[in-house]
Amino acid sequence: MNKNTSLLKINKLSKTYNRQIIFQNLDLVINQGEWIGIIGKNGSGKSTLTKIILGLETYSEGEIYLNGQKQEHYELRQWMQNIQLVSQYTRNALDPTKTIEKILWEPLKNFRLVEKANQNLRIKQVLNDCYLPEKILSKRPRDLSGGQYQRVCIALALLVNPKLLICDEATANLDKINELKIIHLLKENQKMSVLFICHDKNLVNNYCDHIFFLGNY
Repeated sequence: MNKNTSLLKINKLSKTYNRQIIFQNLDLVINQGEWIGIIGKNGSGKSTLTKIILGLETYSEGEIYLNGQKQEHYELRQWMQNIQLVSQYTRNALDPTKTIEKILWEPLKNFRLVEKANQNLRIKQVLNDCYLPEKILSKRPRDLSGGQYQRVCIALALLVNPKLLICDEATANLDKINELKIIHLLKENQKMSVLFICHDKNLVNNYCDHIFFLGNY
């Protein structure tokens, strides 16, 4: 596929660490609005690949394109605004000393995508999209249920309108009802692509357009 027609294209990507090959000659294409499932055993390089796509780790060989431009042509802040991560549910993901309102203000301030006068409106829109009540803004992370906590993490990522969302076992520790709510929530955003890293093959088969097996699975 021509790199100019894809959202994200990974071409012949290799990563070596201390002479150990993590993966080699990896090719991957993600189109706009497409869900790509990634399945791989522990140690297959899923976390390393995630960090590379996020721009947080270097690779040994190959090329990565976003909207037809090489990764190195982007400023890190611009790259990270386009690609956001929601990881596995953990109580350490959100700053426990801050209210949810202050936590959600941070990406709007850091990426400067919304005028200050419109920041509250943007936060309320995303809360509504994530099925979260406005009264949650005055609470702290410890006051939230597991489902609310994970939806706040998703709201945090969605605030900046990413083109690609990486879900790294994002629903692994949630009950089935909250898991399906989160997946359906993300499915409603048809313009956003999702890289869905998951150990549950049934979930990947049901919701992803294509499946990518990493390592000797």
